[in-house]
Amino acid sequence: MSSNKSYLQQLLLYMAVVVGVFSLAASVYTMHSERNYKKLVLQSRLEEYADRIAIFGPEVSFNEEVRVTLLSKEGGVLYDSDEPDLSTDHSKRPEFLECREDRPGWAIRHSETEGRDYCYLTKMDGDRIIRVAVPYEVDLKHFLRSDTIFVVVGVILLLIFLALIGHSMLRGYKSLEDALNAVESERRNNQRLKREMTHNIAHELRTPVSSLRGYLEALTDFHDMDDERRELFTQRAYLQTLRLSDLLRDIGLVTKIEESPEMIKVERFALKEIVDSVLDEFAEKISSRGMTVENSVPENLHMNGSPSLMYAVFRNLVENSYKYAGEGTEIHVEAKPGRCFYYDTGVGVPPEMLDKIFERFFRIPGMTGTDWNVDTGSGLGLSVVRNAVGFHGGEIKASLRPEGGLSFEMTLPLSYR
Repeated sequence: MSSNKSYLQQLLLYMAVVVGVFSLAASVYTMHSERNYKKLVLQSRLEEYADRIAIFGPEVSFNEEVRVTLLSKEGGVLYDSDEPDLSTDHSKRPEFLECREDRPGWAIRHSETEGRDYCYLTKMDGDRIIRVAVPYEVDLKHFLRSDTIFVVVGVILLLIFLALIGHSMLRGYKSLEDALNAVESERRNNQRLKREMTHNIAHELRTPVSSLRGYLEALTDFHDMDDERRELFTQRAYLQTLRLSDLLRDIGLVTKIEESPEMIKVERFALKEIVDSVLDEFAEKISSRGMTVENSVPENLHMNGSPSLMYAVFRNLVENSYKYAGEGTEIHVEAKPGRCFYYDTGVGVPPEMLDKIFERFFRIPGMTGTDWNVDTGSGLGLSVVRNAVGFHGGEIKASLRPEGGLSFEMTLPLSYR
């Protein structure tokens, strides 16, 4: 009997060490995958900048500090937004050497001319190479850095397993067996969620890219296409570029809120000004649908938080109303200390779908914009809203109005001066 008990203890100890080491290895692998994903998001943003430069020229404006350089295929400088001396040879730079017709070049390195570190991306554009660069400063370094919490979790799991073994030597092995099963179940669940998220992102990117490619191939191959159809295909291709841009923007925003909240700037601001700014942005679109808007937020109602995140909250809510509420509907926004209310008088959503609208990439089957000029969005809009409200310590609840339409109630740290 004593021999069997000793054998079981040794077996449990061996299993705990193996599972603990496996958990640590899985955590390290997750860190590596996370860093590659964040790098892909940044590269996609810089490649979008390069595409805009190819269309509108090197002096196009951006929402952040971007250095623009045009290079010949030999590495000579044709244009540089920050360097008046165009005699520098860039043919030995890593991002130049890596650039090919079928893929962009990429490098993070120190700029001798600027005396600071940059993230560089190069992309072929006919007989020249477009290079865009953003400063590699504290915020960007933090964004690209893998979250060490995964390794910490792995170590903690290993320690927990060892502690449970010590307990099992005194109390038996049944509770440890249950704990190991629970941890393994949780690990598999996390892996499943990670796979689903990666699959969803890949699917959402593939759809607009495939559509865009189809329209552009038609425009390129069918030279005798009539002007009306050519204009239609051009507009639809442009629509898909907007969808891609929105998708990358929302993915980056959700990632930033969930994984790097300390990067988000917090200040005190008036909520009414944020709502007014969003309504000004959508004024022409809203008017084209015969919709009306009422912003009843008091001017002296303020909150401590992120103006950019609250702008994203109302941008997504108004955008959803514009796309799906229907012609001639109303949008209403009001607030009081601690709470904010938003509703439209549109078609609403099916009651059975109400609990799912905040899920990532969830779309109501068969629900699209009222004409082809209104795309179906990224599927992340309300997920961004929920995460942004959560960042401010609040909650959001959706409900159907008896009079018709969809209503949202948010708890936010709002107060008068």
